[in-house]
Amino acid sequence: MLRILSSLYERLGLNAYVEGDFAKAESWFRRLEAAEPDSIRVLRNLGVILMAKGELEEAKAYLAKEEALFGPSFHRHAGLADLAWAAGEREEAGRRYAAALAEPEARKGRRHSASRPLLEARLGICGDPAAFSRAREGLSVFHLGEAAREAGAFAEAYEHFLRAVDLDPSNWLALNNAGTMALNQLAQPKQAVALLERAFAFSPSSQVGRNLQIAREALEEGKDARPRKGLKSTKGSSR
Repeated sequence: MLRILSSLYERLGLNAYVEGDFAKAESWFRRLEAAEPDSIRVLRNLGVILMAKGELEEAKAYLAKEEALFGPSFHRHAGLADLAWAAGEREEAGRRYAAALAEPEARKGRRHSASRPLLEARLGICGDPAAFSRAREGLSVFHLGEAAREAGAFAEAYEHFLRAVDLDPSNWLALNNAGTMALNQLAQPKQAVALLERAFAFSPSSQVGRNLQIAREALEEGKDARPRKGLKSTKGSSR
């Protein structure tokens, strides 16, 4: 029974995370944590969820504990790299991205190698203080875009997301959100496809892939864009 409940908590937590409901995702993994506090799936997922919520110190505690208990790996280096990136720690982020890319896991298997473009792009940015500074500015602009979108100021939000991408070409969140808006609010399926293809190259997740599929279908149909069922923006999680 406990195993069934644990699997249910994990699945519901992951579903909530993909939907961008980080508070609900955390609540499900807190239930799982009560049953298995030191498991990889608890430590890693709570670390990632807390990072998405902006609770960086608590996120670091979980990700660092995972590494201390289970040793270095591609995922652990990448997670701690993303955390350092979010915290503005350029040198530590660069060190961790380089370590992740050096792991054998990064060179074999589609699941791991798919992350290489994002990690390589961020490693390059970390190696250039000016580029890293621009990326930090881009993160602030991205949040302005999120706020404008929530307020219904779609044209303003779209411009903020494009500006965020100009400042940080690796910002797949901004690319995804600009792409969804290009299709849903601006009736520009061709532009939507171009933006979402760039987002998918950095984050080949099911959500971004679904958005890209919908945009391609709209472009092939030659119809004016309108709100499309299933097309989703993404909140500020790192990966």
